[in-house]
Amino acid sequence: MIAEAAIARLEGKRSELLARSTELATIRASVAFKALSEDDASARAALDRINKETGQLGAEGASLDAALATARQRLEAAQRHEALAANRARAQAIRSEWSATEKDFADLDQGLNLAADATRRLFERYGTMQQHGLKPPPQLTLMLSDVVVSYLMAMPPPLWRQFNHQGLEHLPPNRRRNAASLRSGWGSQAERQAAAIGGEPQTNKTEAA
Repeated sequence: MIAEAAIARLEGKRSELLARSTELATIRASVAFKALSEDDASARAALDRINKETGQLGAEGASLDAALATARQRLEAAQRHEALAANRARAQAIRSEWSATEKDFADLDQGLNLAADATRRLFERYGTMQQHGLKPPPQLTLMLSDVVVSYLMAMPPPLWRQFNHQGLEHLPPNRRRNAASLRSGWGSQAERQAAAIGGEPQTNKTEAA
């Protein structure tokens, strides 16, 4: 940044000026007594040069301090401008992300509605099949619950922790499942019961189903 470079240069010059002022103070101490108490002309001339340069250094120091103050003000203004630009970019990023959540919220509602509707239909179908003589799997509700909880466990950690806090258990690996695995496992049972109810012979093909 230009202002930072200017401050570094000015502070370097100020350090050099302070070093020279210290050096002059040391020289003054060595010649002042002789110049003033003994009226030594050579010492007097040296003292006059020191006093003149000291005055010039004082003025130069004041100028450097003023320049440093201006440079620091400019640096602060530039930093404020950069911070404002960065904050505006962050605000725009927030607006962009928030705009994109419209589809996410809609997808969440649609997905949960689809899941709820599919689950209701499954229970309705099992109810109808039961009326026709099918004995539903004894763990139907438990295993479907495991399917739902398995998917809830895949939710972002903060959401799952809230579910867990509200009483949902963390399922061990052997209870994590999807709905398709239940259909695959229960299909042969349903077919065997249907064949028995229909008085149909049990064939290898039926068993394989």
